[in-house]
Amino acid sequence: MLLAALQALFNFVLKLSVIFGFIFMVACTVFVIICFVHGDIKINIIRSEDEKENE
Repeated sequence: MLLAALQALFNFVLKLSVIFGFIFMVACTVFVIICFVHGDIKINIIRSEDEKENE
């Protein structure tokens, strides 16, 4: 009886964690894309002197 209740509780907590994980992942992805589009995130490639000479 107690084992079945613990198993059901664990199953519920696991599913809830997966749902919150996916929601968090999607929210962070959307946030990064919006910041990238607005120009808040800029990627600068720093090249060494050897790479500049090879171009």
